[in-house]
Amino acid sequence: MDTVIQQIGEALNPIFGTFDPVLIGRLILVLVLCGAIGFERSGHERASGFRPHILVGLGACLMTMAGAYAFPEDSIERDPMRVASYVVSGIGFLGAGAILRHGTMVRGLTTAATIWGSSGIGIACGVGLGWLAVIVTLLVLFTLMILDDFEERLRRDESTNEIKIHLKDSNRAVGKALTALERLGISIKNATVQMGAGNSAVLRVELGQPILADHVPLLVKQLLVVKSIQMVDTSNLQMSLEDVIPIQSDDKHASGEHKQLVDDNLLKDLNEPDEKNGNGNGHPKSG
Repeated sequence: MDTVIQQIGEALNPIFGTFDPVLIGRLILVLVLCGAIGFERSGHERASGFRPHILVGLGACLMTMAGAYAFPEDSIERDPMRVASYVVSGIGFLGAGAILRHGTMVRGLTTAATIWGSSGIGIACGVGLGWLAVIVTLLVLFTLMILDDFEERLRRDESTNEIKIHLKDSNRAVGKALTALERLGISIKNATVQMGAGNSAVLRVELGQPILADHVPLLVKQLLVVKSIQMVDTSNLQMSLEDVIPIQSDDKHASGEHKQLVDDNLLKDLNEPDEKNGNGNGHPKSG
């Protein structure tokens, strides 16, 4: 019986290779490390979160071990890291797929970087640098979690000039909100999107210059005309009290910016797509 088992093992050895628990342990380590990074990202980028990071790490580890251990050491022109070098360059295509653009804003750069880092962790585990991979994973999580909070505090401590626009549908409302601000003559310095529950999102818009205090209520009123905008937060908005001119409905006393802010029909056309998707009676669908 033992002879039969030995013969079967020898016959399968060219197909499956030698059962090496060390290599299997490296794959499990990759699963844990890349899974930790992916779990953190899953709260920010749902499409490129938990499982994609694990798959990238396992694939990189497998390809690295195949290049390093699949051929005898005395083989001619043996380069154990050749396959790993192609992993590093090829993973850029997957990372690019995680980067999304919403008008003037770019999202997904951090997730693309963590995908690229996960491939590096897989390569390190594949060649037996497990402790180095563990340390890098801890540093990556420190950067994503601790330094993210630290950066957020620095932004709050600095003199910010931004408004937060709460949106119902991030897929359609981001462009409408930016278009509305442009029509109202608001100078935009930077804009970022933070995803919320379901399709909701918060659009954070940093303004290029302070806005007159008397214009803030008019700005909020105009933005709320767009039905995909739920709320406008102006708590971090810089307001100027200089050269405040009372808002006049008479065109002779109103500047161009004032005209835009008091024009009740300026943004109504942004609701047309929503009305077309309604119930056919000229009214949008009720929730």
